[in-house]
Amino acid sequence: MTSTDYEHPFRPAPVRLLNRLGRAGSNLGLSDRLDAEALREAARRKTGLSDFGDDGHAEALEVLVTSINAEARLSATGRLIQRSRLTGALVQRLRISELLQRHPEIADIDLGNITVISGLQRTGTTLLHRLLISHPDFRGLSGAEALMPVPGAPDSDRAERARKRQAVLAQKSISYLAPEFMAIHPISHDEPEEDVLLLDLCFMSQSAEATMHVPTYARWLESQDQTPAYEYLRQVLQVLSWQRPGGRWVLKTPHHLEHLDVLLRVFEGATVVQTHRDPRIALASFCSMVAHGRGMFSDQVDPVEIGRHWSAKTHRMVERAMAIRAESPAEQFVDVSYYDLMADPIAEVRRICEHAGLPFDERASGAATQYLEANPKNRFGRHDYRLGDFGLTDDIVDETFAAYREAYAIPIESDPGRSAEQPADEQPADAGQSGRGLGDSNFVGALMTAVRDLRNPKAPDVDRVPDGVRIDGKTCLVTGANSGLGRAAAVELARRGGRMILACRPGHDTICDEIKRESGSESVELVEVDLADLRSVHRCCDELRDRGARVDIALMNAGLMTPAARQSPQGYDTMLAVHFLANRVMIDRWLADGVIDPSHAGGETPRIVFVSSEAHRSSADLDIERLDAFTPYGMRDAMRHYGLSKLALCTYATELSRRLNPGDGVDVAVHSLCPGGVATNIAREAPPMLKPVVDPALRRLFRSPADAIEPIIYLCCAAEAGSSTGLYLHLMHRKQVSERASDPANGTKLWEASQVLVEESRGIR
Repeated sequence: MTSTDYEHPFRPAPVRLLNRLGRAGSNLGLSDRLDAEALREAARRKTGLSDFGDDGHAEALEVLVTSINAEARLSATGRLIQRSRLTGALVQRLRISELLQRHPEIADIDLGNITVISGLQRTGTTLLHRLLISHPDFRGLSGAEALMPVPGAPDSDRAERARKRQAVLAQKSISYLAPEFMAIHPISHDEPEEDVLLLDLCFMSQSAEATMHVPTYARWLESQDQTPAYEYLRQVLQVLSWQRPGGRWVLKTPHHLEHLDVLLRVFEGATVVQTHRDPRIALASFCSMVAHGRGMFSDQVDPVEIGRHWSAKTHRMVERAMAIRAESPAEQFVDVSYYDLMADPIAEVRRICEHAGLPFDERASGAATQYLEANPKNRFGRHDYRLGDFGLTDDIVDETFAAYREAYAIPIESDPGRSAEQPADEQPADAGQSGRGLGDSNFVGALMTAVRDLRNPKAPDVDRVPDGVRIDGKTCLVTGANSGLGRAAAVELARRGGRMILACRPGHDTICDEIKRESGSESVELVEVDLADLRSVHRCCDELRDRGARVDIALMNAGLMTPAARQSPQGYDTMLAVHFLANRVMIDRWLADGVIDPSHAGGETPRIVFVSSEAHRSSADLDIERLDAFTPYGMRDAMRHYGLSKLALCTYATELSRRLNPGDGVDVAVHSLCPGGVATNIAREAPPMLKPVVDPALRRLFRSPADAIEPIIYLCCAAEAGSSTGLYLHLMHRKQVSERASDPANGTKLWEASQVLVEESRGIR
């Protein structure tokens, strides 16, 4: 975990000694100030060249050097590094100018339609950049090229070795001076790097104010026409394309967000990909990165000044971007939510490629997947940061970025440790209905909401069923009993005396023996069923009918969340088929076949218990007239479609309860529940990038299935649950299902529409 003691940055012992010697020299009146002309002369001596090109760089260098000397408070180490960086930039200008004079044809190179990633810092731009560059038809700026666009070596092999040595040295220097920086922004000589390093050659970029306290330079920079800098950037890209032809350029730096008008004028036909994340989190993370970066060069780091400066700066960036976009063709822009990128990076890359007119075939998908698997999150450590460390609050940031947040529907990012988060039970019943924001409308929101529910639970208003309560002689059928919640419930119901029928997917031949061993009961049998396949569902029902089974307690537990749209064998969305249609078909069949029959329940009411989810509140409205229609979607929309299938289930459960219990009494008790966050394998099909994160996160943040079955056991075993119907539990708290799920009109429409599908399914048996 990175340090948050920004005012006392890490120092290796030799660096501490050098800085002390530097302070002693200053106290003795020895000056080590930077001088623009001295820097230029050093570059001339190193190269034997004299033409720096004429694009206004001289004034920019003079303003920057003056600001550094007056305001940056550099340590001796910092002055040495900055002198080296500035001299290196001037060396590159000399070499680029000389190369362009020898090869004027470079100026005729067509860069084509480039793609530019830009968004506020810490919004996923680096991940997106590296994923796009993995595409065989894209190319990016490597770390080695960024630091040394034109090596001094005469042949290509020596040039590449020189580049690599320089880049590796820079990487090792950063790791030595600030070991924690790699956890914040990993760098490598052979990874794509930001083209802001090429803008550094003009001394007109945000790099200086990100690494030093140079407010005078920063104010001057905001007043300048950026056109010369961007025209020089185009020249350098032409040089690099001449050296290494092929591939469409993908650029990336937040700096562009402030100058989209100039960018689009200089690079005609460019596509801008703008990333978005909660400014509270993005700003806090970036301020921490700036503080760590400045700590390499100065012993006097002021976190509050950093917060003040970058809050104003990033606000200017998004305001300018919104104004420029309002006057630009919409087709030149692609918006990417950080949360969608984290949930399904492959889908986002595919979307961008399709917009750019590039195929996203197996090669491209495989390359992106390989990158994700090779670069798991936090492999260099965990970045720790807090907004308050920089003199900022949630309210300040929310007010500053209100227009930006509203324009792009950016959610407030949930964090269980943040005191400003609204408790989940205070949210509107159908919060997130639009499918945007937190709640359960996206994977991150669902995860964080579930964590909040567990860490800030309301007092239970139903009691845990005592261990002594038995269900001897009752037949219990549990779907999805081979793992997770269903398995834990099956063990507990068997332990309480239930005769168990385990309805499991094929391939779980040992599950009966496992349940017998763990429960101590021998009354356990298996029936195989693939709930995604209605043909298999009917065969399961036929088998139960032929066995003469009589079910007293039906626990409809099975569930899954697919990472993208998937068709069932009958052409339905798989989640809708498993969560709703299979249940509808089974209940209809069991009632018709007498598998569930109040007259054969030994005087006690049969129970049907559906395991649903609070995600039913966050889905879009059910399109009941097109219930059988299959709509393709990716991971960014998977959680919303999961919620849609659970809305169908809750609506069905409510309507089933009404139809089975038309009078004052209870003939069949029909209940549903959301167990809250459970460490199950429901996300077993998560994308490769998320698998190493999702499973440990679920185990650490959520309850085990054995601990999470309390509401299930209450609805299956408690006497009061057998004498009532229509209960919905969230954890051990009574709630009402959403208004859409409880609306009788919706229930009737869903019943009638799905009845048609049930009848059609009989023909596939």
